[in-house]
Amino acid sequence: MDSHSGEFVKRLGPGLASQVGMIGPLATIGMGIVFLGEPFTPSLAAGTLLVMVGIYMFTRTRR
Repeated sequence: MDSHSGEFVKRLGPGLASQVGMIGPLATIGMGIVFLGEPFTPSLAAGTLLVMVGIYMFTRTRR
């Protein structure tokens, strides 16, 4: 991890930083579908959903 990434996590906190970091892979999936004609399969949808749920569970605050 370079120093810029560390500063990013310090400023936003690990929860928000991981959520913001999820935009890149989602954008890549979307561009692959739109520009390259890649199929959006049920396994791709399930995997994406599992990752997003995992990030949510990891980053939610405990009360």
